[in-house]
Amino acid sequence: MNFIAPFFLYGLSLIAVPVIIHFFNFQRAKKVYFTNVAFLTSIKEITNSRNKLKNILVLLARILFITFLVLAFARPFIPNKNSAGLSRSNLVSIYFDNSYSLQNELDNKRLFDIGKNNIEQIKGVFSGNTRYQLIDNSFEGNVSFFYEGEKLSDKLLELDFSNAGRTLENVYARQLDGLRNNSSETGNHIFWISDFQKSSIGNLNEILTDTSNSYYLIPLIPNQSSNLYIDSVWLETPFIKEQENNILKVKIVNSGEEDIEGRVVKLFIDEKQVSSATINLEANARKEITMNFSVYDSGEKACKIELEDFPVNFDDEYFFTIKVAPKIKIINIANRGNNKIKDVYSSETFFEITQYEISSLDYSALNSADLIILENIDEIDNALLISLQRAYANGTSIVLFPSSQPDLESYTALVQYPITISESSLQNLNADSKMGLAPPSMEIPFFEGVFEKVSSSMSMPVANPYLEWPRVGTNLLKFKNESPFLTYFTQNDSKLYLFTTPLEEKFTDFSKHALFVPVMYKIALNSKVKNDRLAYSFNENIASISIDSVNKNDIFKLVNGDFELIPSQQIAGNNLMLNVPKNNLESGTYAIENSKTKRNGGLIAFNYDKSESQLEYYSAEDLQTIFGESQNVQIFSAPDEDEFAKEFSTKNISTPLWRYALLLALFFLFVEILLIRFWKDA
Repeated sequence: MNFIAPFFLYGLSLIAVPVIIHFFNFQRAKKVYFTNVAFLTSIKEITNSRNKLKNILVLLARILFITFLVLAFARPFIPNKNSAGLSRSNLVSIYFDNSYSLQNELDNKRLFDIGKNNIEQIKGVFSGNTRYQLIDNSFEGNVSFFYEGEKLSDKLLELDFSNAGRTLENVYARQLDGLRNNSSETGNHIFWISDFQKSSIGNLNEILTDTSNSYYLIPLIPNQSSNLYIDSVWLETPFIKEQENNILKVKIVNSGEEDIEGRVVKLFIDEKQVSSATINLEANARKEITMNFSVYDSGEKACKIELEDFPVNFDDEYFFTIKVAPKIKIINIANRGNNKIKDVYSSETFFEITQYEISSLDYSALNSADLIILENIDEIDNALLISLQRAYANGTSIVLFPSSQPDLESYTALVQYPITISESSLQNLNADSKMGLAPPSMEIPFFEGVFEKVSSSMSMPVANPYLEWPRVGTNLLKFKNESPFLTYFTQNDSKLYLFTTPLEEKFTDFSKHALFVPVMYKIALNSKVKNDRLAYSFNENIASISIDSVNKNDIFKLVNGDFELIPSQQIAGNNLMLNVPKNNLESGTYAIENSKTKRNGGLIAFNYDKSESQLEYYSAEDLQTIFGESQNVQIFSAPDEDEFAKEFSTKNISTPLWRYALLLALFFLFVEILLIRFWKDA
């Protein structure tokens, strides 16, 4: 047994005080007169004996009271077998999970603040020359660097929430690399302070702890798992028109254990509230709600869905952007003049169509087009083929209406599949025998919103199958014999639409049928919205934004008020590819600004990873089951700073005895009081 404050043991000299009082009784003796003393002799002997026993017991109680009181101040303890490892100059690696889920609370304290206080307590149990490594989810700075305890306190003051998600396996690899870089692979202490959230911590069973280091797990588990959050939003119709009713779908999740009633959900566009809804949601349930809204001018809009929830509020807002009636640039390339395609798109102002004869084509214009329509082109020459392939690779969609005399080799080079002419088509063409198309399948997303109802008896175009290709791609329209009429092929976000027949009337009546306009509209609309994501999450790596008139040497930055950030980026055609920043960025809507010209390139919205909103944790018991067989792994069940320090000290430094000494001192004081109060002198 050792003492933390052994100088208090000098207080044991106070034991002499009750001993002196016992031997030198300063109380005056009382005289009692009796008529006949002889009868009191036996009574006197009995009384003296009882008084001596009482005095001895009182003396003993006083001695023990003073003894245990002095021991309580001296703070005795029994050294732990692990204390020798803590006293050596080792490296201490600390991982602190500073994700937004630590906004939750335990006993009215934020888990984030409790975790920081735990780190301060860790610093107090190691020797003064111990060096520390602090790793958080940002992975910023030189994580292999170890520093003194004072520097650790400074870093804690700078620490804030991070939007980057890390698995514990990834963190552990960083910690081991840091220890190896400091030539210390054994005898170290590794701390993991986290809420051990099941949705983001990773597979703990795959973490293999070695026996050469000591591991300490500090789970920060809140009192209750209650959180209402916005999971995702999407538009019922991806193309938004001015002054028309538009519908937004919102998915809301209640990951808590209590039902939610009467919670208001609000929709803001350009910081103005335009719609609201009230939601009731059962515990551990999710629901889709519909919000109607209208916009009265074109352009790109910064939008936000908002609700109120406590204490976890980082996911109470969902930011996204919408483009109202965006200009869709269409280039129609034809061998001979034809206004069928132009007439389709001229009725809507958001379609910007330009027609070119094949002989007077401006090849540079293809780079800025959203959709290129090839109509009645006999041969796709090498220069046009290269330009089309470049535009297709950069996100431009292509529609090919074949010529009645196509150059099959150049067609095959564009489509990348062998194109042939059907032998039976010429015979059917001469006989004027055309085949009807089958009604479209409503299970194909392309036709969503085109038809109110599809029936087998509905009127469909007729056509003479002319071109053939292997059964590849996605068939949008088919003949009744299942052969394709309209098929599309996909490359990244681009699509190549291939029709089996020319638009000439001797091949098909498709251009005069009521289906022609909605099909061409859908093709054009899909060519524009393919890259226009409403929002991005911080757990994604790449964000792709289509920007008009972009040069390869342009550099773009993200701007929100006074905040500016230039992320890693790459330009491919008209697409700006941004590496999604993992740090130094909060959720919100940011303007994409050209650093040289200051020209606004559009808006982009970022939101926090929704895995942080799913408040399901590994408990201390769960962690004990996973790591319990490892003798060098300790799991703490008391995350509060004071309780943690006590539990850590008991497991690794000593077993304190001062509480027992204080209780014994009070016990013997109580015994003395009882002896004096109830043991009457005879």
